[in-house]
Amino acid sequence: MNHNRLFRNTSNKMIGGVASGLADYFEIDVSLVRVFFVLTVLIPVTFPVILLYVILWIVMPDGAKRPKSLEEHHIPS
Repeated sequence: MNHNRLFRNTSNKMIGGVASGLADYFEIDVSLVRVFFVLTVLIPVTFPVILLYVILWIVMPDGAKRPKSLEEHHIPS
């Protein structure tokens, strides 16, 4: 079970830290998430992925502003 919280990782960001935050949350390589976003932007889909990225950018809290209580309970892998 994943005990991580979903935050934007602004220390490893290219644009807004959304892809890096999702990669941290799902514990996968950030390159895979970035490639997924790029491919979905290039492939015509019914839901605009750029809009999804912007919504996540607005909704996801900044990881740099994470409360200290959450960092203390993080279990290193």
